[in-house]
Amino acid sequence: MNNIEQDIALMRAEAARLAREAHLDLTEHDACGVGLVAALDGKPRREVVQAGIDALRAVWHRGAVDADGKTGDGAGLHIDLPVRFFDDAISDSGHRPMPNRLAVGMVFLPRTDLSAQENCRTIVEAEIIDAGYTIYGWRQVPVDVSVIGDKAQATRPEIEQIMIAGPMPK
Repeated sequence: MNNIEQDIALMRAEAARLAREAHLDLTEHDACGVGLVAALDGKPRREVVQAGIDALRAVWHRGAVDADGKTGDGAGLHIDLPVRFFDDAISDSGHRPMPNRLAVGMVFLPRTDLSAQENCRTIVEAEIIDAGYTIYGWRQVPVDVSVIGDKAQATRPEIEQIMIAGPMPK
């Protein structure tokens, strides 16, 4: 069996496993889709972000807001990594950013258990280091609690970002 045949056999085995084990209920209708707003010229600009915000506002009908009128389901925008912003955060952490070697992980930690937070950070850091990456540091994500609902406030995690540099290319 050649490499291609082996790859096909592995994919078929994985597809069979997913068919046996994965949850698939075709009667569920809980997602109304994904929207895409992009600049065809690839240039970032505020108008594109505003169009994305307007698109999110247009799907209010899908029930993404709790009865309190403030607690949402987490729908949002996915935008390019603001590299210059993170370069500053990396510099603030005492490191020098390496060009084209930035990744940022969003980490959701238990908000009220500081010991559990530290345990989670240790696990995340150990896995990143074991994979051959370098850790620049952590950044706490600011949260404006005045705009979130009571349910969201009661259950919200502590949100931090871990800034990572990938291994040098070989």
